[in-house]
Amino acid sequence: MSIVLPSWFDAAFAEVNAAFAAGRLAHGILIHEDPGAGGLELARWIAQRVNCSDASRAPCGECQSCKWIAAGQHPDVTPLSPEGESAQILIQAVRDLAADLALTAHGRGYKVAIVWPAEAMNVFAANALLKTLEEPPARTVVLLVTSQPSRLLATLRSRCSRLRLTGPSRHEAAEYLASARGAGPWEDALAATGSGPFALIDADPAALADLRADTLRTLRDVGSGNVQPPAVADKWARGELSTRLACVESWVTDRILESTSIRDVTHLSGSGLAPNICHLFELSDAVRDMRKLSHTSINKAMAVEALLWRWARSSEGKTSGSRA
Repeated sequence: MSIVLPSWFDAAFAEVNAAFAAGRLAHGILIHEDPGAGGLELARWIAQRVNCSDASRAPCGECQSCKWIAAGQHPDVTPLSPEGESAQILIQAVRDLAADLALTAHGRGYKVAIVWPAEAMNVFAANALLKTLEEPPARTVVLLVTSQPSRLLATLRSRCSRLRLTGPSRHEAAEYLASARGAGPWEDALAATGSGPFALIDADPAALADLRADTLRTLRDVGSGNVQPPAVADKWARGELSTRLACVESWVTDRILESTSIRDVTHLSGSGLAPNICHLFELSDAVRDMRKLSHTSINKAMAVEALLWRWARSSEGKTSGSRA
Protein backbone atom coordinates (compact mmCIF):
# COMPACT_ATOMS: atom_id res chain seq x y z
CA MET A 1 0.00 0.00 0.00
CA SER A 2 1.32 3.47 -0.90
CA ILE A 3 1.91 6.04 1.78
CA VAL A 4 -1.12 8.31 2.16
CA LEU A 5 -0.29 11.91 3.01
CA PRO A 6 -2.40 15.08 2.66
CA SER A 7 -3.21 16.76 -0.63
CA TRP A 8 -1.27 19.90 0.29
CA PHE A 9 1.92 17.81 0.00
CA ASP A 10 1.29 17.15 -3.71
CA ALA A 11 3.32 20.05 -5.13
CA ALA A 12 6.32 19.14 -2.98
CA PHE A 13 5.99 15.47 -3.96
CA ALA A 14 6.01 16.38 -7.64
CA GLU A 15 9.07 18.62 -7.25
CA VAL A 16 11.07 15.98 -5.37
CA ASN A 17 10.07 13.20 -7.75
CA ALA A 18 11.07 15.24 -10.79
CA ALA A 19 14.44 16.20 -9.29
CA PHE A 20 15.20 12.65 -8.17
CA ALA A 21 14.21 11.13 -11.51
CA ALA A 22 16.46 13.63 -13.33
CA GLY A 23 19.39 12.91 -11.01
CA ARG A 24 19.51 16.48 -9.72
CA LEU A 25 18.19 16.15 -6.18
CA ALA A 26 20.09 18.68 -4.07
CA HIS A 27 22.37 17.58 -1.24
CA GLY A 28 20.73 20.22 0.95
CA ILE A 29 16.96 20.82 0.96
CA LEU A 30 15.32 23.51 3.08
CA ILE A 31 11.71 22.59 3.83
CA HIS A 32 9.95 25.85 4.68
CA GLU A 33 6.70 24.84 6.33
CA ASP A 34 3.81 26.80 7.72
CA PRO A 35 3.62 25.86 11.44
CA GLY A 36 2.04 22.44 11.76
CA ALA A 37 1.79 21.89 8.00
CA GLY A 38 3.83 18.67 8.21
CA GLY A 39 7.43 19.54 7.32
CA LEU A 40 8.83 16.71 9.42
CA GLU A 41 6.49 14.22 7.75
CA LEU A 42 7.54 15.52 4.33
CA ALA A 43 11.19 15.04 5.31
CA ARG A 44 10.50 11.43 6.30
CA TRP A 45 8.72 10.91 2.97
CA ILE A 46 11.81 12.20 1.12
CA ALA A 47 13.99 9.84 3.17
CA GLN A 48 11.71 6.98 2.13
CA ARG A 49 11.70 8.17 -1.48
CA VAL A 50 15.49 7.93 -1.81
CA ASN A 51 15.79 4.66 0.13
CA CYS A 52 12.75 2.64 -0.97
CA SER A 53 13.54 -0.81 -2.36
CA ASP A 54 10.70 -0.66 -4.91
CA ALA A 55 11.76 1.91 -7.50
CA SER A 56 8.55 1.44 -9.51
CA ARG A 57 6.36 2.96 -6.79
CA ALA A 58 8.73 4.59 -4.32
CA PRO A 59 8.05 5.19 -1.57
CA CYS A 60 5.98 2.04 -1.29
CA GLY A 61 5.53 2.08 2.49
CA GLU A 62 5.86 -1.70 2.59
CA CYS A 63 9.54 -2.52 2.08
CA GLN A 64 11.90 -2.86 5.02
CA SER A 65 13.51 0.52 4.38
CA CYS A 66 10.19 2.37 4.31
CA LYS A 67 9.02 0.64 7.49
CA TRP A 68 12.29 1.37 9.30
CA ILE A 69 12.13 5.04 8.37
CA ALA A 70 8.50 5.30 9.48
CA ALA A 71 9.50 3.78 12.81
CA GLY A 72 12.58 6.02 13.15
CA GLN A 73 14.92 3.03 13.06
CA HIS A 74 16.69 3.19 9.69
CA PRO A 75 20.51 3.10 10.13
CA ASP A 76 21.07 5.51 7.22
CA VAL A 77 18.52 8.15 8.34
CA THR A 78 19.65 10.33 11.22
CA PRO A 79 17.37 12.82 13.00
CA LEU A 80 19.00 15.87 14.59
CA SER A 81 17.04 17.89 17.16
CA PRO A 82 17.81 19.58 20.49
CA GLU A 83 18.66 17.03 23.17
CA GLY A 84 17.66 16.96 26.82
CA GLU A 85 16.72 20.32 28.30
CA SER A 86 18.68 22.28 25.72
CA ALA A 87 16.72 24.42 23.27
CA GLN A 88 19.65 24.40 20.85
CA ILE A 89 21.32 21.99 18.47
CA LEU A 90 24.98 22.13 19.46
CA ILE A 91 28.14 21.94 17.38
CA GLN A 92 29.25 18.53 18.65
CA ALA A 93 25.97 16.98 17.48
CA VAL A 94 26.54 18.42 14.00
CA ARG A 95 30.14 17.17 13.96
CA ASP A 96 28.89 13.69 14.88
CA LEU A 97 26.31 13.94 12.10
CA ALA A 98 28.96 14.99 9.57
CA ALA A 99 31.12 12.01 10.54
CA ASP A 100 28.15 9.68 10.10
CA LEU A 101 27.26 11.13 6.67
CA ALA A 102 30.83 10.49 5.52
CA LEU A 103 30.42 6.74 6.10
CA THR A 104 29.17 4.35 3.43
CA ALA A 105 25.44 3.69 3.57
CA HIS A 106 24.33 0.38 5.02
CA GLY A 107 21.88 -0.14 2.18
CA ARG A 108 21.82 0.82 -1.49
CA GLY A 109 20.09 4.13 -0.91
CA TYR A 110 21.13 7.47 0.53
CA LYS A 111 22.44 8.70 3.83
CA VAL A 112 19.85 11.21 5.06
CA ALA A 113 19.93 13.74 7.90
CA ILE A 114 16.73 15.40 9.13
CA VAL A 115 17.43 18.58 11.09
CA TRP A 116 14.34 19.80 12.95
CA PRO A 117 13.68 22.51 13.88
CA ALA A 118 16.60 23.82 11.84
CA GLU A 119 16.51 27.25 13.50
CA ALA A 120 17.51 25.54 16.76
CA MET A 121 21.10 25.25 15.52
CA ASN A 122 23.33 27.78 17.23
CA VAL A 123 25.75 29.73 15.03
CA PHE A 124 28.62 27.31 15.66
CA ALA A 125 26.49 24.29 14.76
CA ALA A 126 25.17 26.04 11.65
CA ASN A 127 28.68 26.86 10.47
CA ALA A 128 29.74 23.26 11.03
CA LEU A 129 26.83 22.03 8.91
CA LEU A 130 27.70 24.59 6.25
CA LYS A 131 31.08 22.90 5.79
CA THR A 132 29.32 19.60 5.09
CA LEU A 133 26.99 21.22 2.54
CA GLU A 134 29.91 22.94 0.82
CA GLU A 135 31.63 19.58 0.23
CA PRO A 136 28.87 16.98 0.59
CA PRO A 137 29.66 13.27 0.47
CA ALA A 138 28.13 11.39 -2.46
CA ARG A 139 24.58 10.05 -2.07
CA THR A 140 23.76 12.17 0.95
CA VAL A 141 20.80 14.48 1.59
CA VAL A 142 20.48 16.96 4.46
CA LEU A 143 16.89 18.04 5.09
CA LEU A 144 16.43 21.25 7.09
CA VAL A 145 12.88 21.66 8.40
CA THR A 146 11.82 25.09 9.66
CA SER A 147 8.91 27.49 9.80
CA GLN A 148 11.37 30.39 10.32
CA PRO A 149 13.97 30.25 7.53
CA SER A 150 15.03 33.85 8.21
CA ARG A 151 16.60 32.62 11.45
CA LEU A 152 19.05 30.44 9.52
CA LEU A 153 22.41 31.69 8.30
CA ALA A 154 22.08 33.24 4.86
CA THR A 155 25.08 31.20 3.70
CA LEU A 156 23.35 28.02 4.87
CA ARG A 157 20.15 28.90 3.04
CA SER A 158 22.13 29.61 -0.12
CA ARG A 159 23.48 26.03 -0.12
CA CYS A 160 20.01 24.49 -0.14
CA SER A 161 17.20 24.15 -2.60
CA ARG A 162 13.91 25.19 -1.08
CA LEU A 163 10.62 23.34 -0.77
CA ARG A 164 7.65 25.45 0.33
CA LEU A 165 4.99 23.59 2.29
CA THR A 166 1.91 25.78 2.67
CA GLY A 167 -0.62 24.69 5.25
CA PRO A 168 -4.26 23.86 4.47
CA SER A 169 -7.35 25.88 5.32
CA ARG A 170 -8.74 25.32 8.80
CA HIS A 171 -11.66 23.37 7.37
CA GLU A 172 -9.36 21.15 5.30
CA ALA A 173 -7.10 20.62 8.32
CA ALA A 174 -10.09 19.62 10.45
CA GLU A 175 -11.22 17.11 7.82
CA TYR A 176 -7.72 15.62 7.71
CA LEU A 177 -7.58 15.28 11.51
CA ALA A 178 -11.05 13.73 11.60
CA SER A 179 -9.99 11.12 9.05
CA ALA A 180 -6.72 10.44 10.87
CA ARG A 181 -7.94 10.57 14.47
CA GLY A 182 -11.71 10.33 14.44
CA ALA A 183 -14.50 12.81 15.06
CA GLY A 184 -14.00 15.74 17.42
CA PRO A 185 -14.22 19.53 17.67
CA TRP A 186 -11.19 19.87 15.43
CA GLU A 187 -11.97 23.31 14.01
CA ASP A 188 -12.14 24.80 17.51
CA ALA A 189 -8.98 22.94 18.48
CA LEU A 190 -7.18 24.30 15.42
CA ALA A 191 -8.46 27.80 16.20
CA ALA A 192 -7.04 27.42 19.71
CA THR A 193 -3.49 26.97 18.50
CA GLY A 194 -3.45 28.79 15.17
CA SER A 195 -1.21 26.00 13.87
CA GLY A 196 -1.66 23.37 11.21
CA PRO A 197 -2.98 19.83 11.73
CA PHE A 198 0.32 18.08 12.41
CA ALA A 199 0.80 20.20 15.51
CA LEU A 200 -2.39 18.58 16.87
CA ILE A 201 -1.92 15.03 15.66
CA ASP A 202 -1.55 13.74 19.25
CA ALA A 203 -3.72 16.37 20.95
CA ASP A 204 -7.05 16.08 22.77
CA PRO A 205 -9.36 18.24 20.64
CA ALA A 206 -12.08 18.51 23.29
CA ALA A 207 -9.60 19.80 25.89
CA LEU A 208 -8.25 22.38 23.46
CA ALA A 209 -11.75 23.49 22.46
CA ASP A 210 -12.73 23.89 26.12
CA LEU A 211 -9.59 25.89 26.88
CA ARG A 212 -10.26 28.15 23.91
CA ALA A 213 -13.85 28.73 25.02
CA ASP A 214 -12.70 29.62 28.54
CA THR A 215 -10.00 31.95 27.21
CA LEU A 216 -12.40 33.81 24.93
CA ARG A 217 -14.98 34.08 27.74
CA THR A 218 -12.29 35.74 29.81
CA LEU A 219 -11.50 38.18 27.02
CA ARG A 220 -15.19 39.01 26.70
CA ASP A 221 -15.60 39.53 30.45
CA VAL A 222 -12.44 41.62 30.78
CA GLY A 223 -13.36 43.67 27.71
CA SER A 224 -16.84 44.40 29.06
CA GLY A 225 -15.51 45.27 32.53
CA ASN A 226 -17.27 42.38 34.26
CA VAL A 227 -13.93 40.85 35.34
CA GLN A 228 -10.78 42.68 36.40
CA PRO A 229 -7.41 41.42 35.01
CA PRO A 230 -5.88 40.64 38.44
CA ALA A 231 -8.70 38.15 39.04
CA VAL A 232 -7.56 35.90 36.19
CA ALA A 233 -3.87 36.73 35.66
CA ASP A 234 -2.58 34.21 38.18
CA LYS A 235 -4.82 31.44 36.83
CA TRP A 236 -3.50 31.98 33.30
CA ALA A 237 0.11 32.20 34.48
CA ARG A 238 -0.07 28.93 36.41
CA GLY A 239 -1.53 26.71 33.72
CA GLU A 240 -1.57 26.32 29.93
CA LEU A 241 -0.26 29.87 29.40
CA SER A 242 1.37 29.15 26.04
CA THR A 243 -1.86 27.64 24.70
CA ARG A 244 -3.97 30.50 26.04
CA LEU A 245 -1.67 33.02 24.37
CA ALA A 246 -1.93 31.04 21.14
CA CYS A 247 -5.73 31.17 21.49
CA VAL A 248 -5.64 34.95 21.89
CA GLU A 249 -3.28 35.46 18.95
CA SER A 250 -5.34 33.19 16.71
CA TRP A 251 -8.57 34.94 17.68
CA VAL A 252 -7.08 38.40 17.12
CA THR A 253 -5.73 37.33 13.72
CA ASP A 254 -9.18 36.07 12.72
CA ARG A 255 -10.76 39.38 13.81
CA ILE A 256 -8.23 41.36 11.77
CA LEU A 257 -8.88 39.24 8.67
CA GLU A 258 -12.63 39.61 9.14
CA SER A 259 -12.38 43.39 9.51
CA THR A 260 -10.29 44.16 6.48
CA SER A 261 -8.39 42.44 3.71
CA ILE A 262 -4.61 42.18 3.89
CA ARG A 263 -4.45 44.16 0.63
CA ASP A 264 -6.30 47.09 2.21
CA VAL A 265 -4.23 47.05 5.38
CA THR A 266 -0.88 47.08 3.63
CA HIS A 267 -1.84 50.16 1.64
CA LEU A 268 -2.91 52.21 4.65
CA SER A 269 -0.74 54.09 7.07
CA GLY A 270 -1.19 53.44 10.77
CA SER A 271 -3.10 56.71 11.14
CA GLY A 272 -5.42 55.69 8.34
CA LEU A 273 -6.54 52.47 9.96
CA ALA A 274 -9.79 52.33 11.89
CA PRO A 275 -9.21 52.61 15.66
CA ASN A 276 -10.47 49.07 16.36
CA ILE A 277 -8.05 47.62 13.80
CA CYS A 278 -5.19 49.57 15.35
CA HIS A 279 -6.05 48.13 18.77
CA LEU A 280 -6.15 44.62 17.32
CA PHE A 281 -2.73 45.01 15.71
CA GLU A 282 -1.33 46.40 18.96
CA LEU A 283 -2.78 43.48 20.91
CA SER A 284 -1.43 41.01 18.35
CA ASP A 285 2.06 42.49 18.69
CA ALA A 286 1.83 42.38 22.50
CA VAL A 287 0.72 38.73 22.51
CA ARG A 288 3.46 37.76 20.08
CA ASP A 289 6.08 39.48 22.22
CA MET A 290 4.79 37.75 25.34
CA ARG A 291 4.83 34.35 23.64
CA LYS A 292 8.52 34.87 22.93
CA LEU A 293 9.16 35.64 26.61
CA SER A 294 6.84 33.05 28.15
CA HIS A 295 9.65 30.50 28.52
CA THR A 296 11.95 32.94 30.29
CA SER A 297 12.06 33.94 33.96
CA ILE A 298 9.65 36.87 33.59
CA ASN A 299 6.91 37.30 36.19
CA LYS A 300 4.19 35.65 34.14
CA ALA A 301 1.28 36.77 36.32
CA MET A 302 2.32 40.42 36.04
CA ALA A 303 2.86 40.06 32.29
CA VAL A 304 -0.58 38.50 31.80
CA GLU A 305 -2.18 41.20 33.92
CA ALA A 306 -0.54 43.93 31.84
CA LEU A 307 -1.72 42.24 28.65
CA LEU A 308 -5.31 42.00 29.89
CA TRP A 309 -5.29 45.61 31.07
CA ARG A 310 -4.23 46.59 27.56
CA TRP A 311 -7.21 44.67 26.22
CA ALA A 312 -9.58 46.20 28.77
CA ARG A 313 -8.51 49.74 27.88
CA SER A 314 -8.72 49.25 24.13
CA SER A 315 -11.82 50.39 22.30
CA GLU A 316 -11.95 46.98 20.59
CA GLY A 317 -12.29 45.32 23.95
CA LYS A 318 -15.08 47.71 24.99
CA THR A 319 -17.04 47.51 21.74
CA SER A 320 -16.43 44.00 20.46
CA GLY A 321 -15.54 41.91 23.48
CA SER A 322 -18.94 40.30 23.40
CA ARG A 323 -18.07 38.70 20.07
CA ALA A 324 -15.35 36.57 21.65
